[in-house]
Amino acid sequence: MEQYTDDERVEDLKKWWSENGLSLIVGIVLGIAAIFGWRYWNSYRDSQAEQASLTYDTFIKAVEKPDVEQARQRGQDLLAEFPNSAYAALTMLRLAKLAVDSSDNATAIQRLQWVIDHAKLVELQDIARLRLARVLFAAGQLKDAEKQLDNITTSSLTAELEELRGDLYLAGKDIEKARTAYAAALAAGGTNRILQIKLNNLTAPTPETVIAAPKPPPPVAEAPPAPALETVPTGESVSEEPTVTKEQAPVEPTPEPVAIEPTSTEATPEPVATEPTSIEPIPEPVPVEATPEPAVTEPALIEPAPIESTPEPAPVEATPEPAPPAPPTSPSGPSS
Repeated sequence: MEQYTDDERVEDLKKWWSENGLSLIVGIVLGIAAIFGWRYWNSYRDSQAEQASLTYDTFIKAVEKPDVEQARQRGQDLLAEFPNSAYAALTMLRLAKLAVDSSDNATAIQRLQWVIDHAKLVELQDIARLRLARVLFAAGQLKDAEKQLDNITTSSLTAELEELRGDLYLAGKDIEKARTAYAAALAAGGTNRILQIKLNNLTAPTPETVIAAPKPPPPVAEAPPAPALETVPTGESVSEEPTVTKEQAPVEPTPEPVAIEPTSTEATPEPVATEPTSIEPIPEPVPVEATPEPAVTEPALIEPAPIESTPEPAPVEATPEPAPPAPPTSPSGPSS
């Protein structure tokens, strides 16, 4: 009975293998193929991404030179080889900027629309919409530009979006909406100084912000003409001809008029021309040699000798005056 049971198990196993063995082998082969295929796909994708990155790098270098023709050629090559990569959308954004710099707005609009239709990242699509709105605004298509702004959902672009929306409202003469949009751009983190200037220009004036204009200065009255001064007679006859004075033009501020003395009609003697006297040249001073200053030496420390007291002079005795001479006597005796 036991042997029969084993035979039955073998028969059951053979039967199961005949029914499922092929499927099992196919599944194992497919699993192994899937593993190797996945690894190959990842390797191929990495290789393609690396190649696309190198091509995009050469394209960026051509843009920054700037070499417009080479940049366009590199961009077209990248789009042809890697149309589904993220670098394709970045390349089209750069090519659109080159078209705007060349004043080719039609080509720029086409390339930005390509990014909106083919980019896989929503952020790239919104960047393309924002730039497309700017191009349309520059072309005067305000309604189309506003439609592009309404489709942007990326929160990091709110400040730029609201600022551009304010520009659109301002171009449409809607001051209130423009002011609201500029304020929303500032609230969203806009740090552009021009944005603050735009908002300040649209701010409604208040009594605190209005500065009264200064009062004009009072008009300056013209000074009356100065009367003619009479000349003082000098003993000679003075001509009675009237003196003519020049009228002074008013100047602001008007200075005080200066009285002009009338000129006398007395004949003024002509100055006699005199020959200029020759002036002898002043002799140059003889340079005096500077006397060298004596060298200052430090005095030696010498102890002073004791000063002997000088004896007082002895009193001088008065010299007796000489006696007057006796009168001469004659040799003969006295006369009788």
